[in-house]
Amino acid sequence: MSELLFENIYYLGPDGSNTYNAMIKFLEKESISVKNKIPKRSIKEALISLEKDYSSICVLPMENSIEGIVRETIDNFLRFNDNTIQVQGEITLPIKHMLLSNCKKSEIKKIYSHPQALAQCSKFLYENFPDAELKEVSSTSYAAQKVSMEETNAAAIANESCSVLFGLNIVAHDINDEQGNETRFYILSRTKFTELKDGKTAIMVSTKNYSGALCDVLKVLSNHNINITCIDSRPSRKKLGEYIFFMELDGVMDDYNFRLAFEELTVIADFIKVLGSFKKY
Repeated sequence: MSELLFENIYYLGPDGSNTYNAMIKFLEKESISVKNKIPKRSIKEALISLEKDYSSICVLPMENSIEGIVRETIDNFLRFNDNTIQVQGEITLPIKHMLLSNCKKSEIKKIYSHPQALAQCSKFLYENFPDAELKEVSSTSYAAQKVSMEETNAAAIANESCSVLFGLNIVAHDINDEQGNETRFYILSRTKFTELKDGKTAIMVSTKNYSGALCDVLKVLSNHNINITCIDSRPSRKKLGEYIFFMELDGVMDDYNFRLAFEELTVIADFIKVLGSFKKY
């Protein structure tokens, strides 16, 4: 396939964020060029920009090996009305958190970071900063930027590149509570990057309101030999007790068994949204 060219790529920024690093890694792996790399302050803002811009790509965090699904990403998928926007690829990045600041460790009173980063370092924070105020912000790189520009007696949890970008000292290295911390990122676009013969598919499903409804959905997938590699539930935001299930499945929508399964699912499910079929990495 010839090199693909896009006008813009949107990502959870600012520069130096883990999403930025995932974007660079993905563009290097694929034959894709972009004219403008545009950071956004939130996942919602990045997706809105993608919806308005027909020649664009969007890179978002999807799942962390420690904390699980990034719920802000899943929740914002539900607001899409444009089904031409699909997950076209994924990339996985090892995550190493650092504590960054321009003050001494003993002077740190507030610590900023993305909620998942704070959770991934909770043991370190409890043991070393039990009295510090933990402040959630939209990304790890924004936390570093905020500390460098505005804050005294403050620190940020971010990656090593942020220390260089924002002129901060590394107070503590590799503060993850667990080793092997990785985050998986989705790449979304209206344009297919490659033709797929194998891969996986992301969907969202809500069931009808009867006993065993979810079991019936799972049974259809099982009967057609479709393996579920990931499942998570989110509130429908319409009624208490109603949920939408996010799933990742082995296989692609062009597979014969997928077509048969989805014919059955449209009958028994209340709602189905295909987020895209994409290559495994």
